[in-house]
Amino acid sequence: MCVSRSFLALMVAGAVTIAAVAGDAPKVSGSITANGKTTALKYAYAMPKEDPFDKKKQATYVLVTDQAVPVAALADEFEFMSWRDKANLHGFSVLIDGDKSVVSGNLYDPALKHNGFSGTGMQKVELTALTPQRIAGTVSIPKPGEFFGDTYQYTATFDLPVAAVKAPVEQLKGTPLPAGGGEPAKAYAAFSKAVAAGDLKGIRKGASAERAKQMDDPEFKQMLPMIQAMQPKNVKITGGAIDGDTATLQATAKDGKETSTGTISMIREGGAWKVEKESWKTKSE
Repeated sequence: MCVSRSFLALMVAGAVTIAAVAGDAPKVSGSITANGKTTALKYAYAMPKEDPFDKKKQATYVLVTDQAVPVAALADEFEFMSWRDKANLHGFSVLIDGDKSVVSGNLYDPALKHNGFSGTGMQKVELTALTPQRIAGTVSIPKPGEFFGDTYQYTATFDLPVAAVKAPVEQLKGTPLPAGGGEPAKAYAAFSKAVAAGDLKGIRKGASAERAKQMDDPEFKQMLPMIQAMQPKNVKITGGAIDGDTATLQATAKDGKETSTGTISMIREGGAWKVEKESWKTKSE
């Protein structure tokens, strides 16, 4: 079963080599073909992740691409979703559990009409090593697949170190904001209220011009319920800074047993503060 994820990045959000992430440079070769266009895959990354079906077990996330991926995008899913479209990324990702099965996966290619769609069941996994420190083998879609008019196929053989990636610490530029975040925080609160209410006019008003353009796509309205479900709850602004017509808000959120920390980028357009992007990381108690 496949589900498009192209629009999740709308409301939530320096390249490095593998050696900078996890020791020795990896061995990887492969290609992806999307709607008849083939691209060589040259980079790969492997990181430990929690098994979504058994939190006591570890799974391994493997990302194979045609280009190097920034550390910030490797460390944060929403940052990756925002970055990948701008980078015209080609590649795929899979989450492999301890039984060497793919429990989730995504395809990325600008040639796809549904770029970033997810699905399982079509991947073939042949691993020669799977330990907490290393993963090696081949992951492929051996026969061309089809998803609502898109055709796709890929294969990659790799030998990778498995290592966690931490996002670089962001140094805020500019003048510290007053307690509560001042005018940028008020604008963000109004935007969040519009999202929670499903107020498309209010969302468009509170979003930056670049983000507002993406709302013209008919799929946006269909994705709004999912965006609302992912919206952080009980947000508290803990700090931030303003630098000319840009501002950064630091925040926390609490939803039941889940605690989140977030970074919200604001931009002043036409004399009003607008939400440019936001990135959230969630931990369960």
